Amino acid sequence: MHGLSQDSLLARDQGYAKARIVAKIIGMRNILLAVAAAAALATTTSSVMPAAAQPLSQVDNVTTALNSIPDIIFYKDTQGVYRGGNSAWSALLGKPLDQLIGKTDLDLFPEKMAKSFQAYDKAMLAGGKPTPNKEWLVYPDGRKVYVETLKTPWIGKDGQVLGLLGICHQIKPDSATKP
Repeated sequence: MHGLSQDSLLARDQGYAKARIVAKIIGMRNILLAVAAAAALATTTSSVMPAAAQPLSQVDNVTTALNSIPDIIFYKDTQGVYRGGNSAWSALLGKPLDQLIGKTDLDLFPEKMAKSFQAYDKAMLAGGKPTPNKEWLVYPDGRKVYVETLKTPWIGKDGQVLGLLGICHQIKPDSATKP
């Protein structure tokens, strides 16, 4: 039976169920995002890990889950300063995460693109609701990808807006779209 114990299979299935619930709650089509959210809800990994294994911290669980998602994920504070992201975001910018955190769009992107990002951020934060937009992104090697970016308020435990969370999912451009 795939080498997993009955407890491991049950824990895995419960994780999938949490992911489906989270996906319905937040209304996102991408189940991978829900998996990351379910990882954040997890309280223990001991039921799916061998007894001798050292459990990962909650932060490590969420970090590894986010880095497993091929979509670009980032988050910024209300001043537009990047506070984190996943390895796909790091790859887009061609720099390690520690060189991206603490920077703004103007530090990382050409001015026209940075100001466009800032305008979308401002509009989304003013509206307080998730906002999608489509845009071209360019990797350091010159590869261009067309993405649908969903930006949503990043809400703290106390209900206060901490900033925004962005998720860029690569899509196929329509025939009228040019880089």
